[in-house]
Amino acid sequence: MTSNLADSSNQKDKEDLEEISNELELADEDEKVSYKIGDTFVMLPLAEVQELLSNSSSKIEDSVSATEEKLRSTREEMESLKVDLYARFGKSINLET
Repeated sequence: MTSNLADSSNQKDKEDLEEISNELELADEDEKVSYKIGDTFVMLPLAEVQELLSNSSSKIEDSVSATEEKLRSTREEMESLKVDLYARFGKSINLET
């Protein structure tokens, strides 16, 4: 369940970054924009902010991919364990949730 929370949080962050990137496409190239680093906002050139957002987006995508792979692996392991347990105990157990 913690994995699902982390995944949904990363998914929300990814959506937020995409929305911000779309908004920045409308900004003037000579304009400086606010960018949050830690708890502080700094004014940076648009190109630099877009680069930072691109890097953040890539990191989040990597994290989401890793989480999805871990989830897939865990589900495969659970299915394998179910097969083994049903083979051993038959219908005397119920592993469906």
